[in-house]
Amino acid sequence: MSSISLEIDYDEEPPFKYTKIGADVSTSTLKDSASVLRCCDQFIALGTHAGYLHLFSHSGHRIKAFKPHSATISDISLDSEQNYIATASVDGQVFISSIYGQERYYFDIKRPMRCVALDPHFSTKSSRAFICGGLNGRLTLNEKGWLGHRQIDLQPTDREEGPIYNCIWNNHLVAWSNDSGIRLYDVQLMKLIAFIPKLDISPRPDLFRVSLSFIDHHTLIIGWGSIIRLVKIRYRHSAPLHNYEHPQLLAEIESTFEMDAMISSVLPFENSLLVLAWLEPDGALLNDETITDKNAQRKRASKRPELRVLTLDGEENAEDRLPIRNFYLYGCNDYKLVPSLFPTRNGLKAGFYFMSPRDVVRVEARDEIDHVEWLIEGKHYGEALESAKTLTVEHDFNIDELGQMYLRSLITDGEYEAAASRATEILKLNTSAWEDFFYTFANYDKLDVIIPVIPKKQPQLDEQVYAIILHHLLQTNHSDFYISIIEWPSDIYDIGSIISAVQNEIENDEKEILLESLAELYLLNRQPGKVLPIYLKLEKYEVFDLIKKYSLWTDIQYQALELVKFDEGLTMSESQSQWIEGGRGTVIKMLVDHTYSIQLRSSLIVKKVSRVVDQLQHESRYLYLYLDALRELDGMIVEPYADNMVELYAEYDYSKLEGYLRTNTRYNLEKAYKVCEKRDYVQEMVFILGRMGSNKLALSLIIERLGDVKRAIAFAKEQSDDDLWEDLLKYSESKPTFIRGLLENVGPEIDPVRLIKRIKNGLEIPGLKDALIKILRDFQIQVSCCSYYRYPNKQKISLLEGCQTVMHTDCQRILDELLKAHSKGQLGGPYGGVANTRCAKSQEKAYKKNETTLVYNDGRTYLASSILGERTGEVRLKTIDQKIAWKVQVKAHELQSKNKTDLLNQLHELKGELVQLRVAKVAGGSASKLTKIHSVRKSIARVLTVINQKQRQHVAEAYKGKRIPLDMRHKKTRAIRRRLTPKEQNAKTVRQHKREIHFGRRKFAIKA
Repeated sequence: MSSISLEIDYDEEPPFKYTKIGADVSTSTLKDSASVLRCCDQFIALGTHAGYLHLFSHSGHRIKAFKPHSATISDISLDSEQNYIATASVDGQVFISSIYGQERYYFDIKRPMRCVALDPHFSTKSSRAFICGGLNGRLTLNEKGWLGHRQIDLQPTDREEGPIYNCIWNNHLVAWSNDSGIRLYDVQLMKLIAFIPKLDISPRPDLFRVSLSFIDHHTLIIGWGSIIRLVKIRYRHSAPLHNYEHPQLLAEIESTFEMDAMISSVLPFENSLLVLAWLEPDGALLNDETITDKNAQRKRASKRPELRVLTLDGEENAEDRLPIRNFYLYGCNDYKLVPSLFPTRNGLKAGFYFMSPRDVVRVEARDEIDHVEWLIEGKHYGEALESAKTLTVEHDFNIDELGQMYLRSLITDGEYEAAASRATEILKLNTSAWEDFFYTFANYDKLDVIIPVIPKKQPQLDEQVYAIILHHLLQTNHSDFYISIIEWPSDIYDIGSIISAVQNEIENDEKEILLESLAELYLLNRQPGKVLPIYLKLEKYEVFDLIKKYSLWTDIQYQALELVKFDEGLTMSESQSQWIEGGRGTVIKMLVDHTYSIQLRSSLIVKKVSRVVDQLQHESRYLYLYLDALRELDGMIVEPYADNMVELYAEYDYSKLEGYLRTNTRYNLEKAYKVCEKRDYVQEMVFILGRMGSNKLALSLIIERLGDVKRAIAFAKEQSDDDLWEDLLKYSESKPTFIRGLLENVGPEIDPVRLIKRIKNGLEIPGLKDALIKILRDFQIQVSCCSYYRYPNKQKISLLEGCQTVMHTDCQRILDELLKAHSKGQLGGPYGGVANTRCAKSQEKAYKKNETTLVYNDGRTYLASSILGERTGEVRLKTIDQKIAWKVQVKAHELQSKNKTDLLNQLHELKGELVQLRVAKVAGGSASKLTKIHSVRKSIARVLTVINQKQRQHVAEAYKGKRIPLDMRHKKTRAIRRRLTPKEQNAKTVRQHKREIHFGRRKFAIKA
């Protein structure tokens, strides 16, 4: 079968769809034209002009074929059970046959027959009744009786009404047509019900066949010419109950309406009428019988037949032209429309079959699937998609493909926004469809429309798609480009290529948003170090968070100056005093704190510091902050920059200058002196001159510029130069203040008498008396110290005497501890020494299993048992220091008598001892510690074993008489598990068993 259609543009959906029945039907109609058609849900019955009767399946394949007649088959009838079929032919015969059996009947009427109708219950009744009629003008009822078939004339014989052209049998009603009109007969009452006369405008029935069909048991449809009449059959309410003169049923014409075409067939269709309309040719004279001109009477070309749907009131609801071949050759009587049920995948479906001499076409009312197909054919893809989604029956539509067709149609029509808005709903997770959809928009240069709906995950498209989008946004919309970089997953496109594109764009136009985009790309590409200069250029305060988050301690050394300046700008805006008053800022702290953040060789660390110093060289304040902080961390690192440190301290932190000059020796003395001289730092100049060896010049600066006696004395003491003292004395001769200062602060370095002799007569010196008294007291203390050593028996109380006593006591205590340590014995475990070593007391082998050995520094070795006389249990060695305590290894059988608490306590003690031994070993203890550790570990294992045994024992007692858990059962060895049971050992095969039964063992007598 194949669907057929006309090349007709329908503004509205046609009411029907048509399927040509091919296969064997087409072959048969090519050889012999069809004359009549009848259908049921099992088969299609087709009669031909050559007298053949074909039974086809609904797919068009031949089931059976007969040739019951020698001429045209004019009518076919089926019983309601579809078991019998009857045919009438113009050869004057009626043929009845069982479809599935061998029962057949032939009736020779002797006159051409036009119609036949089987009793609807033909197969169930024994009467085998049927009616037939033809050119003899008689409609006969044939029934099977005891003496054979009998014939009953239903057509009144008292009048001539012409040939019988059509008849139908429905329930107990029979209707037929002739030249005069339509008659209704009740075969149950065997009475005529009604006669419906022919209308004057109706054509001859031999030219235009009358169509008869029942809507139900009480409504008859008559189609004659162009007139349709609906006849209602009802019971006569006013008739007497026993009045046999009048029929019980009454026929009334309910409605009559005329069409603009000839009616070939009219059938009930749902709550309407389905009419097969034949349109008369233009200028047709078929109804005019008075014309004698043969050329005028020549048949003109017919028009295409139509199917029309009419209401019961005659209003036309729909019409459709039938798709048949050679329609211009056929007249009204050449067509036939019959009802049928045919199988579908959803069950039986009501429909119709249309017949022309060469074609059989299935006619179906369009359902929801057909509606979708019509929408697709009309390229109404949007409506087709929505309709397909709501289908409630099984169908073969590919919703996804249909949706894609809809999207393509929208794009073709230029509705790009609509297509993009429906893309997510339609394409869903179809990756290839998304990519095709995207490239289609790209070809139409409408990427801006599709970009917002392109999926990033589920599905994830090819990375080339996302690369195209990003390059497009980079050229057209930098804001959207930046947002895409932020929001999109970084694994869906090639970050490297996008970075290159952004860099090229920045070369042409360095916009802030492009720099931010580049920074984000670097972060996504795991290159945070390259983000640092960008953040600095953008002055983003997040730069410090970036450094901390990604530990960019190496990268900041390349941007040190910019970072410090940026940090200062932020800090000054918050607190202007922080930098001015000595605050170093965040960056300086980072640079210093993370100098050793990466374990580098010292040379690399120096290069790292040098790199920062080079950048800060021209910003002395920043350089001072960095080097000063670095010096606090590690003074050795800043040694190469000693000259810089001197100048920086002199400039920014004078309080640290002198301390640095005293503690450092790497700076250049001449440069340092010039720095201090430039700023008139006298104290530092004095110190530097002292370092340079210019002591006299330094002393003169102290005396002349500072006038500080104590400092002058201290300077002279530091230099230990007699000439310098002489210069100091000479300078003091004329200055009372200096003389007094020398007298008060002089020590053993200068004889006070020498100073006193230099005092000029008459020189007034304020405080001279107090100074002399101080000198005399100091001298008395010195004399007392000397007298203690010269006269030891004298009980003199002095400062030096007390110091001597304390020192002597400490020396004695330390000496005693040293002697004890050297004389103390050391423990040695079993097998801990040389195999031939013997106990100095018992002469037994000094190293035995489960024995502890005591070794002394003089080489003596003793067994602990020989010294103390016992081998087991807890032993305390009473050696010289009486402090060495030890335990022999624990015996498992001795632990069995202990309870749970004792065992846990002993386990705790052993673990504590093990920890102490390990600490002692790590701290540099003797080699015997390792042996003792081994013994303690074994003791711990034994205690744990006993604890485990006791736990299992308690569990076994708790489960006594009960089912023991699997993990608590006694374990069997592999040999026990593999051992065969006695039953398994004595088991025999079937063959062995039979052999022993049939062939018993022989018994031999043994001669004694």
